[in-house]
Amino acid sequence: MQNSPGIPLAAFVVAIILAGATIVSVMAGVGGDPALNELQIGAAAWALTLAIFGVQGIVSIVLEGRQLFVGTIGPRLTNPLRAPRYGVDPLSAAIAALSVLLLILAGLTGLAIVSGQPTTVVGTAAGAGCLDLGLLLLLYKEAFVGHEAHLEPRQDGIPW
Repeated sequence: MQNSPGIPLAAFVVAIILAGATIVSVMAGVGGDPALNELQIGAAAWALTLAIFGVQGIVSIVLEGRQLFVGTIGPRLTNPLRAPRYGVDPLSAAIAALSVLLLILAGLTGLAIVSGQPTTVVGTAAGAGCLDLGLLLLLYKEAFVGHEAHLEPRQDGIPW
């Protein structure tokens, strides 16, 4: 089975286009004063969903490669056969960097709340922290859990 980079990259490009269109329409004042209209909310939701799908697909291709094998894949960081010989594993470095970024974003969110910043600033800091946490959990899963699913065909009479 081949792990194609085309679909995640296309999803990521569409997400960037949707996010850009949403930002331009908000700056142009299309949705009203502080509020967004339904189309802007929908476009932002689709952009976020497609961006998460794209990033997850790209991370999968980078970590697992283009060729997928039937069966399960063991955890990466706890498997001594996959440990790097020299230097730091890039996956470990990414987990450490995202953890530090999450602490910084949590501090900025708390500071924005305490100092009475506008809702936009608080929401942006909190949203960035949520996205960082999602990516961090994805990397933790790739590093420590491995794949729990079996890709072997079933012979139980169910057509799917």
